[in-house]
Amino acid sequence: MNIWLRVCIALTLTIASVAIEPRSDERAMYGFDGPLEQNWKPRELGGWPAPFVADDPATSVPHKLGIEDEFRPGAFVATLSFWLTAISIAEGAVCRSMEVRRRRKRRRSVGAQASS
Repeated sequence: MNIWLRVCIALTLTIASVAIEPRSDERAMYGFDGPLEQNWKPRELGGWPAPFVADDPATSVPHKLGIEDEFRPGAFVATLSFWLTAISIAEGAVCRSMEVRRRRKRRRSVGAQASS
């Protein structure tokens, strides 16, 4: 498979992983009403395995991920690398299993010809 095709598939999976909102102990300040400890709430994160989008309560709709939220480039590169590696491993496994099947088929055909 062409490297650019692998990168495009990995990029698609990385962007689609924003829909996965992993649980985290990360907290953010949502509002200033009442006691301080009531305003520190769990922060919404997006991306898997490394969350690369974080809800920014100062600029966005609280508890909703959007284009205006905090982008984490390091985590984005890590997630992209994860998916690229996973695709490469899967491709290698498929190619290897196809090669094993071809070899078995050749052995059977050579064995059948030798028997005749």
